[in-house]
Amino acid sequence: MSNLTAEIISVGTELLMGQILDTNAQYISQRLAEVGINQYYRTTVGDNRVRLQHTIQQALDRADLVILTGGLGPTEDDLTKETAAAVLGYTEFSIDEASKARMYQRFVHYNHAMPENNLKQVMFPKGAIILPNDYGTAPGCILEKDGKAIILLPGPPREMRPMFDASVMPYLC
Repeated sequence: MSNLTAEIISVGTELLMGQILDTNAQYISQRLAEVGINQYYRTTVGDNRVRLQHTIQQALDRADLVILTGGLGPTEDDLTKETAAAVLGYTEFSIDEASKARMYQRFVHYNHAMPENNLKQVMFPKGAIILPNDYGTAPGCILEKDGKAIILLPGPPREMRPMFDASVMPYLC
């Protein structure tokens, strides 16, 4: 994979405003370098669909692989998955039952009822490669089209790092 170019997009107004330090981009950059994947750009964008869509399209124009962190939560401003899917032309979404069961068990373990809006986190475009999340409620995924790939990862580093190592590194190597 040494001829691949990658771009990282960190999603979240809290990152853009400096309220949270972006350690995910640093971690991913280091891991990509370890396997010889070139990276020329890193971007941070707030929780805005239009700006996110533009940023993803721009990244796809200059890289083979676009890795996004953040914006996979259950709230209305978590729009990374839907926006990335739209950029690639994915229109059909369905619930991933394995992810739903895993999420449900997580809520049971903590003795909480699962809010209905969390189901948004287990809705994926048809054909997505699902990346399980053993440390939180937001699974990631990989979307592929025309020789390009978009990898979507959760924002919390304690969720993103193990997912990156367990699922993304094997995909890249």
